[in-house]
Amino acid sequence: MGLCPVCWWEDDGQDDEDAAEVRLTVNGQLSLEEAREHYAQCGAADPRFLPYVRKPLLTEE
Repeated sequence: MGLCPVCWWEDDGQDDEDAAEVRLTVNGQLSLEEAREHYAQCGAADPRFLPYVRKPLLTEE
C-alpha cells in the first residue's frame, strides 16, 4: 500500500485489536499503539520520520 505521507506509517493490516503488538514488519520496532502516541505528540509515527511527513489535507482530517 505504501507509506502514509501524513504520518509515515505503512499499513501492514494491524488494527485496534492488536495495536499494542510489535509485528517486526515494515514498521520495524513500532506497534500501531506507539505510532499513534507519537503522532499525537509530534505529528509523525516516530519523531525520526518528521523530515518526511506533511500536514494532512482538509480531506484527510
